[in-house]
Amino acid sequence: MAQASQWIGKPIKRVEDARLLTGRGTFIDDHPPVANACHAAIVRSPHAHARILGYDVAATLAMPGVVGVITGEDVAKACKPFGVGVTAPIHYYPSATDRARFVGEPVAVVVARDRYIAEDAADHLVVRYEPLPAVVDPEKALEPDAPILHEAVGTNLAGHRRLVYGDPDGAFAEAEVVIRERFRFPKYGSTPIETYGVIARWDGLDGVLTIWSNFMGPFIMHPLVSRVLGVPENKLRFIVPPDIGGSFGIKSSIYPYLALIGLAAMKTGVPVKWIEDRREHLTASSSGTDRVAWREVAARKDGTILGMRFKWFDNVGGYIRSPEPGCSFRPTGNFVGPYRFKNLEVDASIVMTNKSLTGPNRGYACGHLYFETEGMMDRLAEKLGLDPAEVRRRNLIPPDELPYRTPTGGYYDSGDYPKTLQMALDMARYDELRRAQKTARAAGKYFGIGLALAVDPSVSNMGYVATALDPQFRTKPEYLPKSGAT
Repeated sequence: MAQASQWIGKPIKRVEDARLLTGRGTFIDDHPPVANACHAAIVRSPHAHARILGYDVAATLAMPGVVGVITGEDVAKACKPFGVGVTAPIHYYPSATDRARFVGEPVAVVVARDRYIAEDAADHLVVRYEPLPAVVDPEKALEPDAPILHEAVGTNLAGHRRLVYGDPDGAFAEAEVVIRERFRFPKYGSTPIETYGVIARWDGLDGVLTIWSNFMGPFIMHPLVSRVLGVPENKLRFIVPPDIGGSFGIKSSIYPYLALIGLAAMKTGVPVKWIEDRREHLTASSSGTDRVAWREVAARKDGTILGMRFKWFDNVGGYIRSPEPGCSFRPTGNFVGPYRFKNLEVDASIVMTNKSLTGPNRGYACGHLYFETEGMMDRLAEKLGLDPAEVRRRNLIPPDELPYRTPTGGYYDSGDYPKTLQMALDMARYDELRRAQKTARAAGKYFGIGLALAVDPSVSNMGYVATALDPQFRTKPEYLPKSGAT
C-alpha cells in the first residue's frame, strides 16, 4: 500500500494562481451579460444630518437613456424596515426615507442604459434638504442637549447591557492595587480590493427575483432581504460568482444594496447592475466601530489579577445595522482572554451618531478588547515595577486546567499558553531586546517593545448578537434561541 501523502508542514503549490494572474477570473463585474441589463447610480446625501423635504426628478427622467428613478418615498412605500438587533424602535431601510443620518447614505437610485448616463443623470436629480445639527462623538451624543437621530427612540442610546460575572465588587475590595485608564479606539475599514457588486433581475410573470452579489455567505442575508422586499423566500434566488476579490467581513454588510437594487429591478422592469466605486465604498459601505472605553483592574502586589471592570461606548453610526451590536458582544466568551481571573463587570453602551454605519470588519470587535486588556497589563507591570512579560505569565491559564470554561461561558478546548508565550519571547530574542532598549534609553533614544496576548473566537452562528437582549426577552416562547445566547 502506498504511503499516504503528508500535507502538513510542506509548501503546497497554489492551484488558482495561473487562472487569476492571466485575467481569467470571474468576479461580479465579469459576470456573463444579463440580457438588456441597465446600470444604476446611487444618489447619496452630502449632509451628515438632514430632513428630506422632497425630490425633483423631472430633469433626470427627461434625459435620453434614463429608464427610471427610485426615491426614498418609493422605498418607504414598497419596503419594510430591516430587523435590528435591539428592541429600540429604529427603522432602517435600504435608503433614507425621512432623514439622511450620515454622509453618503443612499437617498435615490437612477437606472439608465449604461453607467455613464446613470451617473450624469444622478447629478441632475435634486433632493431638497433641511440641514439639521449633527453629532459624531459618542460621548457628546448622550448629552442631554445632543441632537436626536431617531425621534421614535428619544435618545441616541440604541442599547445598553450590564453583565456581571463572579464577584467584581469583592475583587476590588480585596485588591492591593487598582489601576484605571481611558481608551479611544478609532473607526477603521478593511477595504477589500473588489468593492460591492449587485445584479438583480425581476421576472414579473413568475414573481421571481434573482440577485447576483459578491458575498460568499449570501444565505445569512436571504431572509432579511425577503422580508424587506415582500418577496417569498422560495421566489428569491441568490447567486454568487466563482471568484470574490476579498471581503474581510465588510461584504456581510452588502444586504441593504441587495434590497435596493432588487427594488430598482422590480420597479423599472429591467435587470439592473450596480458596481460600487471606491469613493462610495470608503464613504458608506461598512467600517469597524470607534469606541471610547474605560478600564479598571484589581490586583495583588505580586501582579495577580483579581478582577476587571469594562465600560465602553461603541459608535455604530446613523442606525444600528445587523449584526450589530456584535461590536460589543462577539468576543463575550473570550472577554478574559488567556487570563484566569474570574471576576468581571461589563457595562456596554451602543450609541448612534451621524457617522457612517458599522459592521463586521477583520477582527470584528476583538481589536478593541485586546487593545484595552493588553494596555492594562502593561500599565499594571509599570505600576508594580515588573516586566510586562512576567505579569502576563503570572496570570495565564495553566495548561493543566484546559479544557477551560471562562467566567463568561467561553470554552477553551486546548492549548499551552505559558509555553506559547515563551516560544514567542525566544523567537523575538526578548532578553536581547530589553538590553538594547536599556542602552538606547540611556542614550536618550526611544525604543519600544510591544507584547500582546489574545484568545480569538472562531466559528460562530452569530448567536452573540442576542446577548444585546435581556434574558427576559430571550425566554419568550416566540424567541428562537441561538447557540451561546441563552
